[in-house]
Amino acid sequence: MTLDTTPRTSRPTTAHAHFGTCHDAHPPMFSVHAGIDGEDALVCAVAALQAAYETNAMALEKASEPLRNLLVATENSLEKGLALASAVLDGIERG
Repeated sequence: MTLDTTPRTSRPTTAHAHFGTCHDAHPPMFSVHAGIDGEDALVCAVAALQAAYETNAMALEKASEPLRNLLVATENSLEKGLALASAVLDGIERG
């Protein structure tokens, strides 16, 4: 795999994606629209990951085994995703 180092002439944007199928029980109810500025979308993604991390932390405080182990694993995944998304956003904002 080669890295494309050609400078971009435009900012990255979102592609269309859908969600909200309740595990494929029905067609998607929600979607991400194509063409949204990538930085704006990343700001929303960071906010969503932060909210999920905080919600998981509150559940972890009240949970006992075996659910506690699942919440710890979820916390780890959310922490990684939040750190990566935040780092990309910080890099974009710094230019």
